[in-house]
Amino acid sequence: MANQTQYAVLHPLTHIDLLSLQPALKLGTNARSQTTVFDPVRRRFIQATPEEVVRQLWIVYFLQHLHWNPKLIAVEREISVHGLRRRFDMVIYDRGTSPVLLAEFKAPDVSLGQLVFDQVARYNMQLHVPYALVSNGSYHYCFQIDADKEAFVFLDKLPF
Repeated sequence: MANQTQYAVLHPLTHIDLLSLQPALKLGTNARSQTTVFDPVRRRFIQATPEEVVRQLWIVYFLQHLHWNPKLIAVEREISVHGLRRRFDMVIYDRGTSPVLLAEFKAPDVSLGQLVFDQVARYNMQLHVPYALVSNGSYHYCFQIDADKEAFVFLDKLPF
């Protein structure tokens, strides 16, 4: 699916302003004087890389704006894709613990091009999640994954 994925017209989620959520982040400093950010899902401070900050802003959005249960969010878990060890950024589960959304985050200076969407498609071959989200903090795209047609159907809002 990864190399043959068909893309529809992109519909960015323009109504989600992640930057407005920055005051909700809990920042700290580690022993090496690096800035850290508290992850309420993993319940620990993580080095605040640009990609991590994007992930944490989305966690704030899911927890505070959508009132998602943090126990239904998996962050940076290892999976096997074609025999290779990979780590997905985030998977959101429904109350029945079925995965509903696979999220891939990039640093703000990383463009959301073909390689990012192919990465999501590869991960989803293992996970079988119906929806996906990609974001670099400024641009966000949500789409339904149609494995039968090997296509992404882009949405203008999150599916829940």
